Amino acid sequence: LRQRRGHVAPPRLVRYLHPGLAGGGVLAGAADGTDASSCQILSCGGAGDRSLRLFSAARSNLDKEYSQGRGLERTARRFGKAGPDGRAELLLPEIVGLASSEARSRDWGDLVTIHADHAMAYVWSTKRGAQSGPVLRQPDWNVSAMAVRPPRSCNATSVAVSSCGNFAVVGTAGGVCYRYNLQSGLPRGSYPRDATSPTEEEERRRKKGLRFAGDVGRTTRMLERS
Repeated sequence: LRQRRGHVAPPRLVRYLHPGLAGGGVLAGAADGTDASSCQILSCGGAGDRSLRLFSAARSNLDKEYSQGRGLERTARRFGKAGPDGRAELLLPEIVGLASSEARSRDWGDLVTIHADHAMAYVWSTKRGAQSGPVLRQPDWNVSAMAVRPPRSCNATSVAVSSCGNFAVVGTAGGVCYRYNLQSGLPRGSYPRDATSPTEEEERRRKKGLRFAGDVGRTTRMLERS
């Protein structure tokens, strides 16, 4: 038995999931080697709808809602919030931006979303259709809703994913752009560079002369040798 439903409010953001080889989108077709998977559309609910849904422009049986965690209904009942409204309160805030890259979609999450009045970004797997990656945040940001929230200047306003699928860059209301590794979720610097201080792990590895993924200095040295 399949259940088909859409948003309960007008969508706020609509994007094609992965464009075709020739630029994709609505012009993708069998002529350039693409198939029905190139016609999948990501849709983010508007005010009052916190869901992330996938619609297919070619096959309606591929439509689905991306999962934000197992047992949301059970958890809602435990807190005395039964029904659809109780489940909605446990969902992430409204999505205001997203970016994806299919280069490493078989290895780890390939979709990143940012949310209204929220500093942290979330990694999703389009292969699994679920939020199944690390939370992208700075070391001093607490993920608990009961803890002190990061300052409003840290709220995410834009996001981009590198073409290689390894990094995500999140822009903030304060003008700082933070870079993260998508596989581990660890911060890998910022723009401007002095906006963040090195983590304890980075300092330890630098003192030992070890290299780590995302080291800008390492990339610069490699370019100078070539």
